[in-house]
Amino acid sequence: MMRVSSLFATVKEEERAMMANSSKFNSKHTAGYIHICKGPRTKSASALALLFLVLFVKLLEAAEPKQETLRAWDEYIRIVNLNAAKSAAGDSQFLWTDESQDMARRLQQNEVVITDHDPNEVPQGIIHDWVGAVFVPNVTLDQALSVIENYDRYNEFYQPLVRKCTILARDGDRVKLNVVATQKAFSVTAAVKTDEQVQIVRLGPRKAYITSSAIRVQEIADYGRPTEHPFPESRRPGYVWREVTVQRLEERDGGVYVELETVVLSRGIPQGFRWLIKPLVDELPRKLMLDTLNDTRTAVMQGAQLSRPQRAALNTEPVTNRH
Repeated sequence: MMRVSSLFATVKEEERAMMANSSKFNSKHTAGYIHICKGPRTKSASALALLFLVLFVKLLEAAEPKQETLRAWDEYIRIVNLNAAKSAAGDSQFLWTDESQDMARRLQQNEVVITDHDPNEVPQGIIHDWVGAVFVPNVTLDQALSVIENYDRYNEFYQPLVRKCTILARDGDRVKLNVVATQKAFSVTAAVKTDEQVQIVRLGPRKAYITSSAIRVQEIADYGRPTEHPFPESRRPGYVWREVTVQRLEERDGGVYVELETVVLSRGIPQGFRWLIKPLVDELPRKLMLDTLNDTRTAVMQGAQLSRPQRAALNTEPVTNRH
């Protein structure tokens, strides 16, 4: 599942305090990863935090990634793809969560597990790399894939983030999509339109992985207004310059494990603004990862529930009165 993972951000310490004070939602940081306990998704943080980010965007000059930025991104993605190939070939663990029995136990308890690699600051840019997982009980891999590959309904599954998802072309397990994703902060709506190249790979009856790469990224100004228009290439805000996702699915233990890794290149943060903006930029990918995994689990479980009566109906011979 492709996700736009660094459009806007919230204040980390403020949101942690908000979660700690809530009886329905809490987070624990243990052994380098985050356990998101059972409960509803978080909502947006204070208007003040969002205003800070809006002011940050307005104060900075628009910029395009430099060649040295793109070279650093290409090298990082080369390593991501190499690791994905190793896990698919069985040269390393297929699922990240298999590294810890505690993570597997928490997934079985209906929790979401999320971690991040420290943001990798490259020349005039930042690479955000987040990984998360959920367990969907009482479903099969085929049922999970039938929902995840139902791209025309992504605006239902992943609202309000995904506004539109259109299949441009499909050739077997290769799919080209056009996706419009938005994130509203204070009075500003950030919108990004991407063309995504998706590759679906079945590794057998119980394993699969899906890669997605944004082959075109276009940021949109005044989204949803009569004046809506794409930013000129030389004046893009730089919320998202590049994006790659890797999704792994494995059926076992009475359900399907779903893991998602999102890697996004965004503009860098000038030194003078770093103390204020970096905590905001670091936090939103975590929240979007949480929302995406929760939405995926909900959609797969609902799809499986709908398919059971359909299968029963197909397996039942109709009764015909004969005279």
